[in-house]
Amino acid sequence: MPRSTPAKRIQKGGKPQRGSLARLWCCALFLAWSAVCAPAHAQTTLRYGGDAAFAPFESLNAQGQPEGFQVELMQALGRELGVEVSISLQAWPATVEAFKSGRVDVIAMVQTTERRAYAHFLKGHAAPAFAVYLPVGQPAPQALQDLQGLRIAVLDHEPMRESLSKWLSGIRGPFIRTPDAVSALQAVQLGFADMALLPRSYADPVIASGEVPGLVASLGNLRLQTYSLAVVRDNDALRQRLQGALDRLESNGTLAELRVRWLNDEPVSAEQLAMVRDLEQQRHWVWRLAVGGSVLLLLAVYGLRQRGRAVASERALREGAERALRHAEELLERTFQRNPEPMLVVDHHSGLVQDANPAVAALLGLAEDQVVGQPLRALAHHIGLDTLKRLARAIDLDGLLDALPVTVTRVDGQQRACLISADKMRVGELTVVLCIVRDVTERLAQDPVFRQGYETLHDELAQTQREAPDSVPPTDPGADRLREFTRAVAHDLRAPLLAIQGFMGLMRERLKLGHTDEALEYSEQVDKATRRMNAMIDALYNLAQIDQHTLQRQTIDMSALAEDTWTLVRSGDPVRSVELRFDPLPPAQGDPDLVAQVWQNLLHNAWKYTARVPVARIRIDSFQEDRCTWYRVSDNGAGFDMAHARHLFQPFRRMHSASQFEGSGIGLSMVQRIVHHHGGEVRVRSQVGVGTVAEFTLESVH
Repeated sequence: MPRSTPAKRIQKGGKPQRGSLARLWCCALFLAWSAVCAPAHAQTTLRYGGDAAFAPFESLNAQGQPEGFQVELMQALGRELGVEVSISLQAWPATVEAFKSGRVDVIAMVQTTERRAYAHFLKGHAAPAFAVYLPVGQPAPQALQDLQGLRIAVLDHEPMRESLSKWLSGIRGPFIRTPDAVSALQAVQLGFADMALLPRSYADPVIASGEVPGLVASLGNLRLQTYSLAVVRDNDALRQRLQGALDRLESNGTLAELRVRWLNDEPVSAEQLAMVRDLEQQRHWVWRLAVGGSVLLLLAVYGLRQRGRAVASERALREGAERALRHAEELLERTFQRNPEPMLVVDHHSGLVQDANPAVAALLGLAEDQVVGQPLRALAHHIGLDTLKRLARAIDLDGLLDALPVTVTRVDGQQRACLISADKMRVGELTVVLCIVRDVTERLAQDPVFRQGYETLHDELAQTQREAPDSVPPTDPGADRLREFTRAVAHDLRAPLLAIQGFMGLMRERLKLGHTDEALEYSEQVDKATRRMNAMIDALYNLAQIDQHTLQRQTIDMSALAEDTWTLVRSGDPVRSVELRFDPLPPAQGDPDLVAQVWQNLLHNAWKYTARVPVARIRIDSFQEDRCTWYRVSDNGAGFDMAHARHLFQPFRRMHSASQFEGSGIGLSMVQRIVHHHGGEVRVRSQVGVGTVAEFTLESVH
């Protein structure tokens, strides 16, 4: 009779065997344990994605293995969290796609508005180094302000665009946008751009490879962006775990050691490599010459070579001085021509218009040849004969004229409200009058305070004309403020213009005498004066544009904005020691781009005026007063005498001489304009040798 199966025995009412029950229980327990442990096992591996060619942050070495600052940081975070870290480096667009699709848990990148839509960022932990790349032999810029008016090649991607709009909005290039570092450097090499502003991680390998020869790096290690870890937006738990581990690595010194190891090494520039190659070739040449010739022949060749070098050096110096003179003349011409304010140069003796920039022709609606070379009285139809007489008499009596209100009539009959300032000065053997005209028509329509001052000037001018037609009228305090602003602008624009004219004359004399070294020194002075004048013109343009800027109010993380600004300010001298106390700041409602400029000016002042203090201390905090939130920047720097505080917010009025502290004198004027544009207030108090406290609020003070 055949043996029955266990199933059949159960159907017949029998009991299953004990071994079968044990096996069933083991299977059930194994399945339950697998179900519980599966999520835990999935969380023990942290998947990191990065860029395969972004040294020294992250890259693949010759063996195809990941290495760099970010790689070792992720390994340290894995040890801190007790998890395994899987690192995958590939082309950056592929890494971003993997992150968005969930195949990567963590990446590191610069925060931008677009990226915050799909990524949740940790606090910044590093800053990619930038540098300016320019041709060998070209004068190197000493600060970012020296880039004004130059054609600057940059990368055309989102982080750089946001950096330009937020931190470099005061520099009006123009910027030439390129797809990659090679294209940007080639644009400089071929003369399409004057300089390139690029991340060193991308540009230095190209320079070192010799692919784009003849360029060197300057202004190295600028910190224009902040590098942060990021997770997907719905994974806040992972973000908190990573932030805690990152804070612990910062406090125990591990993160600082990694920065020193990977981010402070200066790569060898292409110029240094070329110098090494040239020295090696020269060494071999001298050796072969010594072996193959006699001592007498060697001395003869050496003497001839030295003589040739001296002649070539003298020729190069003279050619360089002549190029510098041509460059200075071009800079002067461009500075005068690009000024947005109408400017005329009139011969004081004959009354002929010697020169006028395009803004004059645009204001009058005339062709340029209808102004230049014509007597000034030919413009009487446009500004009035009486106005010309008052202008001429004021120049004859006082040598200057401040803020004369006039109505200018264009060729088409349209009338424009203007302010005219004039100043008599010597240029070589001639006495000329420099006239600056400000078209304030739109400003009068938009600014009631400005319009009130302008109308006061008009009324007093009409009154004094009836009483004493040939005198210059006094003004009330409101009109004085308007006139004082115009006087400051005219005076400070006149100073660099005179310097340029004087140094160019000295350059021509030295070149005629063959003194090329002195001529080159004067060319540097011309270049500095021209750059200062360009910077002042751009600063005035930015100052004037603030009132016309439409506010884009939104909630601003003031702590993050101030921290990012401080990182940018101190990037110019990262080794300098400053005791910084940074209290948490409440958020504010305002325009982020404009408020960023407020922080940049105030923190830059604190950084600058504490430069000569043995132990520099800066504090950033806030307080409540009259139901308003005030933000405060305090320092223990040079300070200033409060007796001169009435000039503090006027353009180009400085509390210290330019020889003590550099600057344009426009920063606090811009701060006040921005804060008032938000409906807030700004106040400053100081004491010489003690320090300065600057406070501002973006709310209305009642």
